[in-house]
Amino acid sequence: MRIGIVDTTFSRVDMGAIAIDEIRKHTPNAEIERRTVPGIKDLPVECKRLLEAGGAVRTASGEMSGPGCDIVMALGMVGGAPIDTQCGHEASLGMQKAMLMTGKHIIEVFVHENEAWSEAEFKSICEMRIRKHAQNAITLITRPDALVKFAGKGLRQGREDEGPAEGGRRLKLGIVVGRFNDEITGRMKAKALEAAAGAGAETVVLEVPGVYDMPLVVKKLLMDKRIDAVVTLGAVVKGDTAHDEIITKDAARRLGDLSLEFRKPVTLGIIGHNVSWEKAGERADGYAERATKAAIGLVNLLRQEGY
Repeated sequence: MRIGIVDTTFSRVDMGAIAIDEIRKHTPNAEIERRTVPGIKDLPVECKRLLEAGGAVRTASGEMSGPGCDIVMALGMVGGAPIDTQCGHEASLGMQKAMLMTGKHIIEVFVHENEAWSEAEFKSICEMRIRKHAQNAITLITRPDALVKFAGKGLRQGREDEGPAEGGRRLKLGIVVGRFNDEITGRMKAKALEAAAGAGAETVVLEVPGVYDMPLVVKKLLMDKRIDAVVTLGAVVKGDTAHDEIITKDAARRLGDLSLEFRKPVTLGIIGHNVSWEKAGERADGYAERATKAAIGLVNLLRQEGY
């Protein structure tokens, strides 16, 4: 068995070393040929060289000889800038062409920098994705028929498996609560949890400093496929300036945009603007309950077929 490994100097994790470690665990006698290139767009040509007959082994004289690799793993980090995404896409196209030209597999293992919210999470995604794909590479060479039993199982590399689409999954809500004016928002959180429990929904609660800080946290929740909708809860009380109006209008617009972007309900349980402390307190329970029930109702509506 000959396995090619191509990684890049651009990656912030030694991806090649992880792949080799995993391959050695399962097939200690496999011949591994490793190459490292500067960036992600340099991967296709190096993968093609390793796959081609006569292109896998560099002799002492510097000439290429020997059989090509049976399979190659292409390992790369895609940066967070738009140009990096474009480069990753172009590299993928190049590797597709290399596979068609050689008739052999290239296992593309790309990790996008903006998949993670911390360096620790990024490293964890790299580890899991590379190790799972290394196992896939071995299986594709040694016993490709073994993958048939996993068809339709919703397996993922880099994160938890999604599982098959069998239906009947319990609805799950994200609830984002602003801590500012917590005497009011604390009551709202309790009321929202009560309404969710009454409907049989699961919940995950995240607290943020205030209403203006909600959109980014809501986006993180919406990126999780297990989250069906997000409820936002906050209270913006009128002060001496128009600050309350600026906050509520900006937050509402951004939350609405996120709902459309991710095709999931984001309901607005935010009291304000132009409301007094007394009025905010009076509206707390009603806003929280209605926002929670609206989220659940919208999920059920969107799940309906034939309307």
